[in-house]
This record gives sequence, structure tokens and C-alpha cells, in this order.
Amino acid sequence: MKYTHRKRATLAAAIIATIGVTDAAQAQLEEVVVTARKRSESLQEVPMAVSAFTAGQLADAQVDNILDLQRMTPNITLTDTGGLIAGAVSVFMRGIGNDPGFPQGVGIYVDDVYLNRTSGALLEVYDVERIEILKGPQGNLYGRNTIGGAIKYVSREPSDVFSGSAELKTGRFGLFQAKGDVSGPIIDNTLYGSFGGLVKTRDGIQTNAHDGEEFWGADVQAYRGSLVWQAADNLRIKLAGDYSDDQSDPRVPNRVAVNSEILAGIDFVTGGANQFLGPGLGVLDAPNDASLPFDIDTVNTEYSDGFDEFEVVTQTVALTVDWEMSDNWTLKSITAQRDIDNTQPFDFDGSDQVFIYSMRPREASDFSQELQFNYSGDRVEAVMGLYYLDAEEDIANFTYQGPRLRAVQVHSKNTYRDHQALESKSVYGSVDWDFADSWQLSLGGRYTEDAKDEFQRADVTQGFYALAGLKGFPPGAVVAIAPGQEAAAEQSPLFAYWASSNSEYLELNYAENTDASDSWSEFSPSAKLTWFAGDELMFYAGYSSGFKSGGFQRNSGVTTAFDPEVVDNYNLGIKSTWLDGSLRLNAEAFFNDYSDKQLTTITLDPVTGDLEERVGNVGALETSGVELELNWLPPVEGLVVSMNAGYLDTSMKSYESGGEDIADTTAVGFSPRWTVQGRISYDFAVADMGHLLLGTDVSYRSESYTNSPVDLTDPYAVQQVQEEHAIWNAMAAFTTLDQRWRIALEGRNLDDTRVLTNSYVVGPFITGAYNMPRTWAVSVGFEF
Repeated sequence: MKYTHRKRATLAAAIIATIGVTDAAQAQLEEVVVTARKRSESLQEVPMAVSAFTAGQLADAQVDNILDLQRMTPNITLTDTGGLIAGAVSVFMRGIGNDPGFPQGVGIYVDDVYLNRTSGALLEVYDVERIEILKGPQGNLYGRNTIGGAIKYVSREPSDVFSGSAELKTGRFGLFQAKGDVSGPIIDNTLYGSFGGLVKTRDGIQTNAHDGEEFWGADVQAYRGSLVWQAADNLRIKLAGDYSDDQSDPRVPNRVAVNSEILAGIDFVTGGANQFLGPGLGVLDAPNDASLPFDIDTVNTEYSDGFDEFEVVTQTVALTVDWEMSDNWTLKSITAQRDIDNTQPFDFDGSDQVFIYSMRPREASDFSQELQFNYSGDRVEAVMGLYYLDAEEDIANFTYQGPRLRAVQVHSKNTYRDHQALESKSVYGSVDWDFADSWQLSLGGRYTEDAKDEFQRADVTQGFYALAGLKGFPPGAVVAIAPGQEAAAEQSPLFAYWASSNSEYLELNYAENTDASDSWSEFSPSAKLTWFAGDELMFYAGYSSGFKSGGFQRNSGVTTAFDPEVVDNYNLGIKSTWLDGSLRLNAEAFFNDYSDKQLTTITLDPVTGDLEERVGNVGALETSGVELELNWLPPVEGLVVSMNAGYLDTSMKSYESGGEDIADTTAVGFSPRWTVQGRISYDFAVADMGHLLLGTDVSYRSESYTNSPVDLTDPYAVQQVQEEHAIWNAMAAFTTLDQRWRIALEGRNLDDTRVLTNSYVVGPFITGAYNMPRTWAVSVGFEF
């Protein structure tokens, strides 16, 4: 027999977690079911920080996209990477995530299928049962690249009765959204099916100053279907598939700041010959544009045709088999194939002048297989399994860098073949042992082997301008001569000498081919001690670990490997329910010791003697903090109050670069010290027609950097800061008495607060992206 405190009632499938709304007739917060430990159990009995949100809660909180989860739980930053590239997600939990240029640090899962790439992971919320957010390293049960945590998207299961829903929504910027789902039996007691879909369009928010075209619009279609076959009392087979097609007008990076000193130096080299040697002898006639946009929704790019080619198309097929082998043992098999077709345009300078641009079509294929064994006994719950991932990606990348960026040369690279392959194998196990009436010991571990191979073939064209020295100028003051004008330049009275080895324009064409192969292995242990101090009170203390995969960096045909980075987490938490079940208070304190951190470092090339940027395991980082989540049903029928708060302290402990430790002058990004969110809602009857829900929430974030890491000695570091701010949302929803019709008025960012969400440094430019402006929407929904 399980103990009384572990048997508390049949677990309900969805309801209050972190910000939930309870039924007006109920006086208590109900149980919440999560699968954080790969089995269904009460949220209040899981010894880790987990937030869970049901479909109803997500709708009432105006969560339409995975990015909206940022304001639902503390110490999490969720953005797209629109400051550099559209269509990818960036997630940081407790200061740990996918640093630019490296693999993700927070795993995203759809029905237990790991999304191996950040592109295609900007999930729309539809046909969903719940979303779970797991905090801290999840290396034991979830594996590689979950050093910050995991987000689990759980879709709605086919039902045993015919049911469905539909919703139409319209709003600001020409928003139109339609979504719906249908579910029910196909063969009674044997075969069940479901299908859900979403179509979303929206006009562009950005205007291109170059040609008036609109960007940052929406044109998305997404569909999901599943069949469940109850083959026997103890055998259940589910076949599921999803498809998403994003053909939106993508977000164009904003020009946030410009290093005018660098541009002035480039202007002297590329245009100085016009002034000092004669008209028309310089490479460029017009100086570089160092202007900033008039407002944050005005962008400037000559690459409109390139951005028109943006797309993200994903499709997934998954087969899940659940077999109850005995009273104690179950086997779960998850087989999945996920394919992505993604075209990524880049314009790095935020100007209609041509500095640098790139086009990168990508095709990716990920096959995964997991075998999961679960054991349930009187005193022991255990899970163990095997996981395999075979991932391949083919990229064709063309990049052009002009004299406005390189000054003394032009450079183009056509990477016509870039094949990247990953094979990951792991074995894991975890045991939860109730060794005494009120005590549980949890031990686990995972061993992972990763093998990566990369094969790149590229053609490079470099054009070197003849460089002329000027009479009366210092030796370093040289100017570039336009091709074909070298003889005229020599006749100028101010011509002094040829500063370059070539006295006329020189063009080189060569192949730049690289091959790389390496493998790594890591062991990720975990341990936790839990004390059930009462039926509604639990304390826990534990250790968990995780790692982010190693990889390769290429520099001018030279490939260098970097090793995995590792996080060790220590935490102390409490989960409690008070006031006869009307108040839930959960809290956790944590400390993360982050070693072998992958960072860019400056090294001396032993052959050329030049300083070059390389990637290495040269950093160590510590993060620590406290999180609190509270839900309360006051003694007023229909009133719900919730609050969450997070405190986070990050500290770069070491960062070896250029022969010195620059940790003291380096800051970690995407890590606001304070994140606080409060929500209040009131649900009350309206005559005999139905009930009206009024809700409002405010989310506060203190100042933080929008890139990581950030060089504090750079005067432009202040341009990469998200200011302290609060976002206010509100909504009203009327539901008819029979619960079938719902009409809602929604408002987001009602104060129209605009802040920088991410930024990137590309040469003399800082580009970035901003949050959404004020929006409103009206929706009508029907359930049957």
C-alpha cells in the first residue's frame, strides 16, 4: 500500500498550477497532473520546480504562442531571434540557455518528442492539453541540451465521446486567426481519433524605409492529428502527426547602434582616393550610412527579395506504444521522425547600403527512438530507458561582404554543400524509494555518447584593392583604388607609394573545404531527498546535472572542436497547501555551478601570428536565486489571485581570452535580477445567461542584457540593455450558461511599452529586435 499522503485522490487531468483559474463553485484548488518524472503524478508530490498550465488557463492568460510563457513563471526569458534571424526560439532559464552560436540549453518537447533545433520551435498554442515547464538541469531523464530546463507541450488526447471546438479571432494589425479541433470514437472502445488546426494571418508591423514593404507579419498554418488504437486492455498504440507551414513576412533586424569610429575609418579607405587623388578613383562615392531608424518599427534593407524567401516548414510523425506488461511493469516506446525545411535570409547591417548579406536554405531530418520502462511497487517507483537520435542537416549558404564592411577587399563565399550529422545514444535510470513513512530518496543517472560529423565544400572569391599611400600622411593612412583606376592614381601629385603588394586589383578564387569529426561522452547523475512533513507539506533538497553538446567552429577553412559544457545544480524547495486547500505556495532556492562554458576567445594563430576569434571551453559561471509561486482562492466566490516572483544572481567566475582572465569585465545576458508577475481574475454570474470572467495581469522585469556574454569595456554595451519595465494585459470573457459559447475581448501590452528583447554585434553594427506593441483582439468560440 502507498502511504496516505501519497494517495490523496484520483488525480484530475488539468487545473490550477501557477496562475490558474478555478471553477466558481469550488472552494479548493484541485490536484494538478504532470509527467515531469515520466509518469503521471501530482504536481505537489514532485520534488522539483515545475509549472503547469492547462488549455483553459492558457486561453484566459492570452497565451497564443510559446513566447507568451515568459510572463507565466519566474526566471525564464523566451524570445525569438528576430534581432538576427527570424523563425527560431531562444530560451533561458535561471541564466542558462542557448547562447548565440551554440546549441540550445533548454529542451523543448512535443508529446515526448525532443525538438532538436531551435528553428521550427516557435510553437503556436492550439489543440493543447497542457504545457509543463521544468526548471533546472534535466540531464538525468531528458538528456543532452537541457542544462537550463525543459518545456513540454502536451497535446489533447482523442476522447471517447464526440466533441470539438472552433474559434475565430480578429484584432489589431489585421489579425485573423481560426483554430479548431474535433475528437471522438471511430470504432467504439477500440479506435479513437482527433484533428486540430490553426490558420493565422497578420499585416506587417515593420515598414521598410527603402521600398515601403511591410515585414514582421504572419502567415502560418499548423495542423495536428492522431489515432489511438486500444489493441487490448493492456496495449495502447498512438499514431500522431503534425505539420506547420510558416510563410510569414519575417521580422527584419533593427539597427540599434553603430560604431561611427569604425565606419569613419572605412570611409577614409574606400572614399579617400576621390578626395586626395582625384574624382572617381575611390572604391565608393557615398560614405557609409551611420544613421539610426526614426522609430523602432521602421527598418531599412535593400534585401527585400531575400526576406521574401523566408519559410519554416516542419512535419513530424510519431508512434507511441504503451504496454502494461504486468501489475508492476510498463513499457513505452516512442518512435519519431521530424523534418524541417527552413530558408534563412540575413541582412546584418540594418541599412539599404550593401555591407553584408547572406542566404541560407536548410533541410534537416531528425529520427529518434526511446524505450522507457516504468516500475511501480509498494515502496519504489522507477523509470529506466534507452534513447537514440540520428540527426542530419544540409545547408547551402551564400554570403557577400562588400567594401563598406571590409574596406580593402570584397569577399563572397558560396557554401554549396554543408552536411552536418549527429548520432546520440544514451541510457538512463531513476529510482524513487519510500524508505520510511515520510521520506523518499531519489537517485538517477544518464550516460550519453554524442558523435558529430561535418562535411563542408565552398568556393571563395576575394578581390583585393590596390592600396595607395598619401604624401604628407602617416604610413597607416592608405586609400583603396577602384579597379582599373590604378594608373590614374599613380599620376596624382599626392600619390606616394603602393602600400599593398598588388599595384592593381587582384582577384583570387579558391576552394575552402573542411571536414570534422569528433565524439564526446558524459554522465549526468542526480540525487534528491524528500520529506513529507504532512499531507499538504513537503520539503526537498537535491542535486542534478546536465550538459550542452560539444561541437565545431570554422575559421578560414580551419576547424576546431570544443567540448561539452556542464552544469551542477543544488536546490532546496518547499511545496505546500494551506487554508483548507485554498492557498498553494511553492518555493525553491537554487545554485548552479557552470563549468567548461563554451565561449568565444581571442587566440594567437601559431602560423600567421594573427589574433583570431575561436571557440573554446574557457568559462566558468555561477547562478543562484530563489523562486516563489502562489495561488490563492480568497473567501469571495469566483475570485482568484496568483503571483510568482524570481530573484536571480549571475556571476562570471572565469573567462580566459587573449592570455588574460576577462571575467570581471564580462556580463551574462538574458538574466534579469527580478522577474515578478501578478494576476487577479473574477468570475461571476450574469443573470441567467452565463458568467463573465474579468482578468488582468502585470509582469515586471528588471534591467538585463540582451546578448550574452557582453563586454563591459565596450562603450556600446549600454546599447544592448533591456530596460526595467512592466507589461500590463487585461481581458474579459463571457461564457454562456451551457458552456458552449465564449466571447472574449483581449488586450496585451496596454501601456505600449517597447523594450529590446535580443541583440547581436556584427562588425560595426548592433542589430536587435523589440517586443510586440500594444494589441487587441476579439474572439468567438464554440464547443460541442
